[in-house]
Amino acid sequence: MAPAASPSRPRLLWHDPEYEVELFEQLGPERADCEARMLAAGLPLPVQHRTEWAIVHPTRRLWFVAVKAAGAGYQAGFAVDVSRSRAMPGHVLFSVEKFGAALSDGARAAGLRALAHLGRSRARVLRVHVDVYAQDRAIRERVGTLLQELGFRSAAQSRTYRDTVLVDLAPDEDGILATFRRSTRRNIRQIAEQPFEVRTIARPAPVGRLEALLGESLARTGGPPHHEDWNGVTALSDRCPELSRLTGLFRTDAQGPEALVAFAWGLNHGDYVDNPATGMTRLPRSRTPFTYALIWDLIRWAKRAGARWFDFGGVTMGHLREGDPLGGISDFKRGFSNTIVAVGEEWTLEPNPLRGQLAAALSSASSYVSRRLRAVAQAIPIRNTSPV
Repeated sequence: MAPAASPSRPRLLWHDPEYEVELFEQLGPERADCEARMLAAGLPLPVQHRTEWAIVHPTRRLWFVAVKAAGAGYQAGFAVDVSRSRAMPGHVLFSVEKFGAALSDGARAAGLRALAHLGRSRARVLRVHVDVYAQDRAIRERVGTLLQELGFRSAAQSRTYRDTVLVDLAPDEDGILATFRRSTRRNIRQIAEQPFEVRTIARPAPVGRLEALLGESLARTGGPPHHEDWNGVTALSDRCPELSRLTGLFRTDAQGPEALVAFAWGLNHGDYVDNPATGMTRLPRSRTPFTYALIWDLIRWAKRAGARWFDFGGVTMGHLREGDPLGGISDFKRGFSNTIVAVGEEWTLEPNPLRGQLAAALSSASSYVSRRLRAVAQAIPIRNTSPV
C-alpha cells in the first residue's frame, strides 16, 4: 500500500506549455524549500508571502502559489489570504498583497492566470482582490492589462496606497542623512538631547499601549482605522529580526507602559523596506517631535539589511496648509525625500457576479443598521452612577 501524500505537499493548480503553477495549502518543509529556492534565485518575496509571516498568524489561512518554468525552476510566488465572508456565511474572499515580484513577465502572467482559475474553480469564492506593487510603471501596466483580460476590474474602494515617498539607500548613512531637509536632521538629533531612548519593542507586546498610540495618531490625522496583531508583529520581529523591526521611543524618566511615547514598524521585503504603522502621543509642555528618530532608526536598519529603498507607506499630494486632512503626515514624510512615485494599483474579480452583488447588498445593509444603532445609543442619556 502506497504511503499517504503529505498534506503540506503542493498540488498542480494550472499549467501551460511553458509554466506549471503549484498551490501549497499547508505549511511544511516543501513550501519552505520552495521559498528558499526562490530567494536563492534572486526573487524578492514580500514578508506577507513568507512562511515566517504565516507562522506568526496561525489563525489566518495563507496559501502559497508558486510558478515554475520548464527547466528553469521557480520564477514567481505569492501568498493568497483566504478569509471568511461576514456578509455571506460559508463563502470566502481571496486577497493577494504586494503582487509584482517575478523573475520573468511570463511567470508573473502565469501566476495571475492561475489565481483567476483558482477563484473561478471554487463555487464559494465571492471575490478575488489583488494589490499590485511595482515601482516600474511598465510592470503595473502589463499586469493591469492582463487582469482586465482575466475579468478583473479596478477596485472601487482602495485598501492601500497608490503613491509613496521613497528614500534612496544607495549612499552611506551620512550621505542619506545629508539628503534630508535641515529641519528633519535637526529633529532627529534633538531626541539625543532629551530624556528619551530608542530601542526595539520585544515580547510580550504592550498591545494596549500600541493601540492607544496608533489610535491617537489616527485621530489627529483623520486616517482610517488600522487594526494589527501586535503579538504577531513582535513574534515575527523576535524570530526574524532581519524581516521585521518594531522600534519604540521610551522616556528614561518614567516606568511602565506610559514610558513608551511613540513607535514605528518596518518590514523588509528584500529590495525595499516599508513602514506599515507609526503611532505617538503628545506630552504636556513638550514640543519634541518623537517620530523623526524612529523613522531614522528604521532607515538605518533598512540600509544594514541591504534594501535599496525605504518606502514611507503612502503619501497624499496635498499639504496641511491646504486643508488636506493627511497633509501634516505627508509633509513630515516629504521632509525625508522629494522622491514621490506611483507604486500601487488594486483590482478585484467577482467569479460569481450574482453572489457578489448579493454580498455587497447585505454588507451595505449591515453597515447601515450598525450606524443607526450607534446613533441611537449615543442619543440615549446615560445616568452617572459613579460615587460622589
